[in-house]
Amino acid sequence: MIIQLESIKNKKLKRVIEHIVYLVIILILIPSFFYFELCIVLPAVVEQWTFQYAVHLFCATFLLYNIISNMIYGMFASSSIKGRVLTSSNRDRWTICSVCECMRPPRAWHCNICDICVLKRDHHCAFFACCVGYYNHRYFILFTMYIFIAMVYAFYFNVKFLAQFITWNHGLTLMKFIFPLASFIVDYGNESLYVFLVVINVIVGIFTGFLFFYHMNNLLKGRVVPETKHYTKDFVYDKGWKLNLVEVFGAKWYLTWISPFVDSPLPGNGIDWDVENKHK
Repeated sequence: MIIQLESIKNKKLKRVIEHIVYLVIILILIPSFFYFELCIVLPAVVEQWTFQYAVHLFCATFLLYNIISNMIYGMFASSSIKGRVLTSSNRDRWTICSVCECMRPPRAWHCNICDICVLKRDHHCAFFACCVGYYNHRYFILFTMYIFIAMVYAFYFNVKFLAQFITWNHGLTLMKFIFPLASFIVDYGNESLYVFLVVINVIVGIFTGFLFFYHMNNLLKGRVVPETKHYTKDFVYDKGWKLNLVEVFGAKWYLTWISPFVDSPLPGNGIDWDVENKHK
């Protein structure tokens, strides 16, 4: 009984921490980085109020809009079985969840943090503070894609901006890149601050780039993370890259990159799965 209570407390604590991280990212980190790039970096490398400046301003705003909106949509588009009536004419591949004490459809797995089964569960996302599953997979892919693009885009301007401040001083500048946080604390100044932000820019870019390409590769092969361990060439849910895209992004998959507000109905319900191979 004590162990169960501790487990419940740990789950609640993790959920609280995740929601705090979510709010910090939405309300502080993303707006702060956006301010730094547009109000400090961009005016220093591009002449203000020119056509080129307006284009970059538009692109940055478009990226920010898609990052934040896909993140919000991803959190609130729940894929859990809670409140859903799970009915199907074929229950051959259904399994029993001993925790939820219910029958669950194929590709649904239980999340120990959310403490519920999730339809077509891919993984638990700390950024969304919930699981990525059937109804919010689209938003996670686009969220990581746009952050990666934003980091690559920002890195180009950050390097040009940093070149205006960096001076070679017998290798000490290199140490600032290797130990940016220590340098920022010990030798506080604009140069150390800018180096620190550029290093964060690179780290976030590498991390989100890995997430995007890894999960996009799985998507194109019609699989989710738990299924990668059992993946074969004749994977039963792989319908070919185009239908796999439709399965995640919906009927208007070619327009969903514009905005999460683009209505693109999914072809199924996350419960019934056609196991025939339909490569085209």
